[in-house]
Amino acid sequence: MSATATPPQAPPPGRPGHGARLAPPPEGRRRAADPARQARPLLSPPVARLVTLTALAAYAALRWGTLVEPYGGGRMLLLLAFALAAGTAVGQLARLPPLAQAPAALVVVVAWAALSALAAGVSASLVLDPAHWDDLAAGMRQGIEQLPRVLVPYSQPDVWPRIAILLGGALLLALGCVIALGVGRPGGARFGLSFRDGEPFGGGIALRLAAATPLIAASIVPAAIMEPDAPALLGVVLFALLAAFLWLERLPRAYAPAATVLLLVAGLGGVVATPWLDREEPWVDAQALVEDLDTPDPARFDWSQSYGPLDWPRDGREVLRVQSRREAYWKAQNLDGFDGVRWTRSGPPTPVRPDGEVPREALVRRGWRTDVHVTLRSFSTSEVVGAGTTLGIQREPTTFSPGISPGTWTSDEPLEPGDGYIAQTIVPRPRPTELQGAGTDYPGWIDRYLLVGLPQQDEFAPARWAPGGGVAAPTPFGSPRTAFTDANDARLASSPYGPAAALAAQLAAGQPTPYAYVQAVLAYLRGDEFRYDENPPRRSLPLDAFLFRDRIGYCQQFAGAAALLLRLGGVPTRVAAGFTSGSRDGARDEWVVRDYDAHAWVEVWFPRIGWVRFDPTPSTAPALSGQAPETPAPRSAVAPSLPRAPRRDSGVAPRAAAPAQREDGSSLPLALLALGGAIVLGGGGLLLRRALRPPVGADALLAELRRALRRTGRPPSPRTTLAELEQRFHDSPDAAAYLRAIRLARFGGEEPEVTARQRRALRNELARGLGLGGRLRALFALPPRSGR
Repeated sequence: MSATATPPQAPPPGRPGHGARLAPPPEGRRRAADPARQARPLLSPPVARLVTLTALAAYAALRWGTLVEPYGGGRMLLLLAFALAAGTAVGQLARLPPLAQAPAALVVVVAWAALSALAAGVSASLVLDPAHWDDLAAGMRQGIEQLPRVLVPYSQPDVWPRIAILLGGALLLALGCVIALGVGRPGGARFGLSFRDGEPFGGGIALRLAAATPLIAASIVPAAIMEPDAPALLGVVLFALLAAFLWLERLPRAYAPAATVLLLVAGLGGVVATPWLDREEPWVDAQALVEDLDTPDPARFDWSQSYGPLDWPRDGREVLRVQSRREAYWKAQNLDGFDGVRWTRSGPPTPVRPDGEVPREALVRRGWRTDVHVTLRSFSTSEVVGAGTTLGIQREPTTFSPGISPGTWTSDEPLEPGDGYIAQTIVPRPRPTELQGAGTDYPGWIDRYLLVGLPQQDEFAPARWAPGGGVAAPTPFGSPRTAFTDANDARLASSPYGPAAALAAQLAAGQPTPYAYVQAVLAYLRGDEFRYDENPPRRSLPLDAFLFRDRIGYCQQFAGAAALLLRLGGVPTRVAAGFTSGSRDGARDEWVVRDYDAHAWVEVWFPRIGWVRFDPTPSTAPALSGQAPETPAPRSAVAPSLPRAPRRDSGVAPRAAAPAQREDGSSLPLALLALGGAIVLGGGGLLLRRALRPPVGADALLAELRRALRRTGRPPSPRTTLAELEQRFHDSPDAAAYLRAIRLARFGGEEPEVTARQRRALRNELARGLGLGGRLRALFALPPRSGR
């Protein structure tokens, strides 16, 4: 029998056994294995992109944060977190359906903008409440306008330049992150960390260069503005971070050591070359970068009283922002001398402490003292704007010195837009009963506030008058008559101010107290015969002409004439110049002062109280805007009728002055609701409808009225009622009827019945005394509408 032998089975390839050896891989595969591993990047590209971008952007954020103090770096790191989140979200929008991309992008941008604004220090009410977005826009515009002039690191109390600086850095960070984190190409990521169906981040070296550009700008602009302590070290750090961002995600492992050496050599070479590359001028002129943001020259005011046509700036631009617990007039100068023609600065014969004219009793009245935070807008001045009597100034590094008149200050260097300071002030706010009982126990130094300069005829032009005719010294109010009093009265009677002295004597007759006499003078000047007009004729003796000839003028004439009459009656008085309180910005807790708030008023000194403000200018003046007086007169303070003024020409009939009553109104809360509601109910839609058809309804007409008053330089105060506005225009029956129709409809629930004739009359009243420019503003603010 025969058998067939089966050959032994060979072990499977690759399995050891029976002494078999592992078969070597093919030669070609062995040669390719190591190069493949060596070509692999140190980090996966998505991880490298995120890590290097975050590092470079964090460096840029910290450098940009040095532009503000304090906590600039911390805020910028928070803004960086929002920028990275926004960049990641925007980069992945391409993966959404086409119809969903635009809405999603809008959501991302709005969310980033809101969070960034909050992180930069904007209050939540301005960001989240659409009713306050106009305030937010105005604040940002103001901050940006001040950037060319601010000093860095910025540490001033005004928040808007700080916010503008921080948000500028946030925009650079967001731009870099959005460009760097764009979506990659479809097809899947080779190294993981993919989103859905493609690489998470795309783009080559060109995209990374574009993304690095805003981050580099954020890093080097602070160094260009402020000389850093170690510029070479900062440059090496930026160079290393930039190189990592540009090349790390594509750097093969095999080249990593050589790249590191090259990086070190290049950095060391830069450090060595720094002394030769350093220049007196910055390589990047940051000031030139923002030169286009520069605004026109800031407003400057000459507070001397010219009494001619008003030449103060009247553009409607903001000049001050003031934070104060109480409303006040913001004073720049005291005009405490009368030279026979005009009120001037004179000062005491010897220096006096800032509080030297404040009674001890007033210094201890805590409710009268307050710190006023002042920030200059489009305004340049060497006079410190304060309130009442300014006792001191807090601000570094600028130094301040007491002014000529006690309680005023000047800066050693001119204050420019963006500068701020804190003025420690005392503003007496006495009750009328306190003023009535203040008495006449005047100190000896008060005599200089009773002097009245007399004019003399010009040597070369006898028809003109000039200062230099001597000085009259009226006796203090209530003092017994003496031979000196008779001689002084005779001297005044023979001077050009004889009629003014006679008028003062008639106004003072029968008045029991200086306060009663003050109210009599104010009542006389508030009478119907005197009219507010910003274009009075030029006169050789302007105040005499105002009282007895022209009877038109603005705050300079009204304040100057009131102070003259008060001194002639023996009441210590001076003229003050500066600004009225302006309008209240409740969202930012500030008083907004514009150039048309520039004003002049009078201050009267009372024993145990000090200097008290009084304002004789009619409430129709743009600077006043219906503000209530600080010290209202009680009904018993003034006689029911006042004497007639003496006249140079007997052919002119004398007049009786109106009673000294001020339209204070009793419906102030209602006015707040009415005017505040008008803003909300009017809204932006009315602005568009206004150009197409007449406003419909009381609320729309009220909103338009408020805008018209503001645009013609007469913005009403929050306390002004419609009834007060109606009374203010009582000289024009049609204009008053227009306001009455709005008032009755507003509170009666009916449609207002207004006519084109009434509207035209109101427009004429708004333009009165403002010249051609005022008429154009009134026409724009209250254009003709169709109607009966």
